[in-house]
Amino acid sequence: MTPKPTVTQAMTCRRPAVIWQPYTDGSGPGEPALLIHADANGLLVINQEGREVLIQRETLPELIKQLKRIASETPQ
Repeated sequence: MTPKPTVTQAMTCRRPAVIWQPYTDGSGPGEPALLIHADANGLLVINQEGREVLIQRETLPELIKQLKRIASETPQ
């Protein structure tokens, strides 16, 4: 079974978001864009080049907290 292309997934969900990751000084070339949407079960989905991460809504506050912490501790 072939996975659906990103465009198809974006068209079947409500209000998807695309986060572009452009070239920045010091970080080199940009990374592929992230597609973020909710699936039929209400899970949050982050998709990048056919890879997916499923996130329960209840864990979103902790995920954001840890991402901010890691970003602040990582040298730029």
